[in-house]
Amino acid sequence: MTGDEVRAGRGAPWAVIAITVVAGAALQAATAVPGDGTASSTLFAVQVVGSFIAMVAWLALLAWAARALVHRSRLGRPPLPLVLWSLVVVLLAVVVGVVVPLALPVVVVLGLTALPAAAAGERAAWRGLRVFRTSTLRAVVATVVAVLLAALTWVVALVSGFFLTGALGGFVMWLWFGAVVALVLVWWTRIALRASGAPSPELAPTA
Repeated sequence: MTGDEVRAGRGAPWAVIAITVVAGAALQAATAVPGDGTASSTLFAVQVVGSFIAMVAWLALLAWAARALVHRSRLGRPPLPLVLWSLVVVLLAVVVGVVVPLALPVVVVLGLTALPAAAAGERAAWRGLRVFRTSTLRAVVATVVAVLLAALTWVVALVSGFFLTGALGGFVMWLWFGAVVALVLVWWTRIALRASGAPSPELAPTA
């Protein structure tokens, strides 16, 4: 692989991440436009379903781009297991967020371990939890940081909702959320790569 190909390979995933973060924030903020509270039940249901689908696609695209970035590989197509596991993670987050909000950090960690594996095409992505056995210290530190960032994101959501109302507040919140999720996914994908025992792309020949 030539130096130009490496730079192009690293640039494309970052472009996908940036576009996904901004587009996702705009789509989610669209549900907070003035007048939504008076929308009909049918329109409201359509907005909820649309928001859910957008979140699944958003998460899958970020994990897909994170893998290509870390592995310095071509983007290709998002594997089906990644889409399915993104659906599972979003569904779990919604259900747990409503029923047992304090358990959301567990869903966050499960998602961060499963999505890198699913992005590699692994159907049994729950096996991504093996990073806690093969890279214990890195995984524990990354877990603590992820939980702290989740708490900070909750604070940012409160602050943005207090000072910035409507679509603008929603956009700022989701922009922050998307940037955090993208960076954490890149980190966890790198941990998963090291845990797999594969040689680091940084050490691969580039001739």
